Amino acid sequence: MRARLLNSLAAAGLAVSIAVAGTSVPAQAAATTSETRPPTETAAAQAFAIDWVSLGINVAGYLLGGGGGGGGGDLDAAIREIKAAIAQNRTEIIAQIDAIAAAEVEGCLEAHTIEFLNIDFMDEYTLRAWAQNATSCATQASAFANAVQSPQAVDKIGFVIGPIFAIVLAARAQAGFVNGTDLVLRSEIRAYEAVVAKLTPTDCVKMRARDPGYPVDKWWECTAYNGDKGSSDWVTGNLREPDRTEAEDRATRNTSRPTAKSALPQLRALGV
Repeated sequence: MRARLLNSLAAAGLAVSIAVAGTSVPAQAAATTSETRPPTETAAAQAFAIDWVSLGINVAGYLLGGGGGGGGGDLDAAIREIKAAIAQNRTEIIAQIDAIAAAEVEGCLEAHTIEFLNIDFMDEYTLRAWAQNATSCATQASAFANAVQSPQAVDKIGFVIGPIFAIVLAARAQAGFVNGTDLVLRSEIRAYEAVVAKLTPTDCVKMRARDPGYPVDKWWECTAYNGDKGSSDWVTGNLREPDRTEAEDRATRNTSRPTAKSALPQLRALGV
């Protein structure tokens, strides 16, 4: 139907209708700067392709069980995975943190990312104090995501929520902190909920096109804050409506929103 419609409109010389239908193809914004470029377009792609949420959940499962369950060997292996991921991707994570437009949040996140790899050299007292400070920093980042209104700022913090909370859970496990794990995870959930809500496009239009003698075609077109566009699948006739969430998801493909949407079911499944 879509091909027939476009051919029909072209034959009729309806240039405006052709232009409208053409916008249904997702497109990148014409201009991209270092300020708006997402990690998926930079050297940080590998760092933010890591499933940080699952790495954190591997540790959280041990802590939520009161320190039992999988045993020390499993916990140590889970912590080592997080350490290895941070060691390999620390530069890219810090570069993303540096883009956060809140000096206090930026400073504590960067400091704890840098020092995380030194926790094996901390004595018991220092490690416990450091784990508590890291927890405070992560919850502060979560509060920032909920308070800030700028989608650019929300997007920046959204990319580092996973690594930071993975650091916190690993540090708390190594320090022997079992109590409060549920509260840490709730803070992470609130942060991701804010990312999803605040990066959901508001610039969405329900489009219609009709070829004479045929049922109407309908679809959604959305534009994300960074200028990326996305369209839903076309629906023909009046028995069904197009799915707006398809257009929202496709428009925000280069933001931290997909990561947040993927993380929330995993975190909520923990029952915290």
